Amino acid sequence: MLLSGCSGNGGSALDGVTDFLSAEVRMVDQRIEGLRAQTAGLPELFPNQQTVHLGYHGKPFTPVVVKAPAKPDSRFVRLDLGKKQRIDAVVLVPVDYAAGQGSGAGYGFPVRFRVEVSDEPGFEEPRVLADHTGEDYPNPRRFPVVIAADTGEARYTEARYVRLTATGLWTQGGRSLLALGEMMVLQGVRNIAAGLPAEAIRVTDSDDAPPAWDRRWLVDGQSVIGAPQGTHPAPTEGFQSLPAKQTEGMRWLVLDLGSEVPVDEVRLYPARAGEYPARRGFGFPLQYRVELAQDAGFTEALNAGDFTQAEFFNPHENAVTLPVPSVSARYVRVRAEQLSERLDDYVFALAEVEVYSGQQNMAAGAAVTAGDSRESGIWSTRFVTDGFTSQRNVMTWPEYVTGLDRRRELETTVRGLVADRRAVSDRVLKMLGRSMLAIALVGVAVTGFMVWRNARTRRRDLARLRQRLARDIHDEIGSGLGTISLISQMGSGSPAHGDAAQVDFQEIHRISREVTESLRDIVWLIRPETRTVGDLAKRLEETAATMLAGVGHEFVTEPAAAGRELPLEHKRQVLMLFKEALHNIIRHSGATRAGIRIGGDERWFRMVITDNGKGFDSAVPRSGAGVVGMKQRATTLGGKFTVESRPGAGATLTLEVPWKPPRKIAGGSTV
Repeated sequence: MLLSGCSGNGGSALDGVTDFLSAEVRMVDQRIEGLRAQTAGLPELFPNQQTVHLGYHGKPFTPVVVKAPAKPDSRFVRLDLGKKQRIDAVVLVPVDYAAGQGSGAGYGFPVRFRVEVSDEPGFEEPRVLADHTGEDYPNPRRFPVVIAADTGEARYTEARYVRLTATGLWTQGGRSLLALGEMMVLQGVRNIAAGLPAEAIRVTDSDDAPPAWDRRWLVDGQSVIGAPQGTHPAPTEGFQSLPAKQTEGMRWLVLDLGSEVPVDEVRLYPARAGEYPARRGFGFPLQYRVELAQDAGFTEALNAGDFTQAEFFNPHENAVTLPVPSVSARYVRVRAEQLSERLDDYVFALAEVEVYSGQQNMAAGAAVTAGDSRESGIWSTRFVTDGFTSQRNVMTWPEYVTGLDRRRELETTVRGLVADRRAVSDRVLKMLGRSMLAIALVGVAVTGFMVWRNARTRRRDLARLRQRLARDIHDEIGSGLGTISLISQMGSGSPAHGDAAQVDFQEIHRISREVTESLRDIVWLIRPETRTVGDLAKRLEETAATMLAGVGHEFVTEPAAAGRELPLEHKRQVLMLFKEALHNIIRHSGATRAGIRIGGDERWFRMVITDNGKGFDSAVPRSGAGVVGMKQRATTLGGKFTVESRPGAGATLTLEVPWKPPRKIAGGSTV
């Protein structure tokens, strides 16, 4: 419920901040807490109490929009009580019906309306009980609207006819209509409109669609507010017969009122079993009759309600009210002739039975007998007159609807207070936000400067380290490898060594030269000044001049790409792939000409190597490690490597990789 958690107390951290900073917010919170305390003894609405009988639905229409003021469309509902009677209050119960976006609780409830009573059907001299035609009435959602018949001189009035006139209709999606779940007329603790015949109900128009919509459902006692129940939990669940194997079978329940009294009304309250919480209206008979008699044998029984010709709808949490023309009786019998399904068997169950004589429930505490009964801690014949439904204590209609009406008023007030609190909180937070923003901007500026300075220092230190490493590798390791190469070269040509030794010296010389070349690549890679494509292109061009010494070649670097920077891993993989490609040209292609082009576009770095060698069929998969290794290098960089060749037409190798390295994701894959 809205009232259960609407204040800032115990809320978010921001609520605590605004509570601390603003006395106005604290005052609103105190008012909300006070309203919450007022709801402690008020009844609440259970969900899903509505039966298949939704209520009355007028014909929808599209309102005509005119420039000049026009008489508004109006609709009316009129009840004929049969005779002039005392009226204490009129209760309008809304509908909860989801018919599209924005509908639901309060569907069809009039925006502007008037409630009147009169002794004449034409309302020539009406007495107005409530007039809300001057301004829009807040939608009550699922709560009843109670209109007291307070004339000033007395807390009641007397009349035969009651009329609701809607001058402003509920409108949605271009349609206007009037819908109402129930129209109650309270006289003391009874709703004297319950069970009025169809001819007693007059409406402007009706869009009947059984079983949901029918003008008769205005007074059938079935609505979203359910039965009148209080706040005290029920210790029992009511009466339940022993199970039967077939749905047809007589089960009965008899109340002894103790003495013969005039009976005006019988109410049956459906049960709800804790074993089957989803079964609303648990055990309510599908076909039954209610009888009154002066003797226990029911020799001259009077029918108070006969529902044996067709299946009775499940009333869910609603009481079934049966008005009785005043007759005297001592015994009341409920005979279930078609039982309700439980699982694989059938039972008859009721939570409570009330029998009204005037304004008094004569069944309270009455003795009850039954054909058979499940007697346990929560089910017994005596629990059908203990003043409890299966969930809470039974209240009178005036207590129940006025309590719900008061809860509606409190929740409406709270919604307004919540909106006020939000506005005040927003204002406080904005002021706080401006101050915090100024502090944050200063903090961001200082932090940004420190981060920039530290990053610049780290970059400078890293560049110095890389420069020192390159120099040390070149000076220390490079000079040592040079010495090995020189000695091995001298040893391979000396007559003092045998043929086998000369071969070994030649191999040492070859390996030392390859290692020296690789070392040069490493030194070049770690030098901090070799950052751009242009730097890489110079290195590749030097490598091509060495490796393609006997092959004519052309090396082109696109100016647009020369100034772009490449990550270290890109440079390493491209250099290794380039050397592998040139090695293949020298050893396998038999080419006399080669071309190398370095460039790219906004997204990709691109290197294209061509030759005029003997070529091969690129559509046939090749088992050599060279092409496979080059493709793996391209994949490592998030790019692709393609080979185009055919016999006698040379080959074209294309490498395309993104300018930035791929990002690692879970599982070790890249994106």
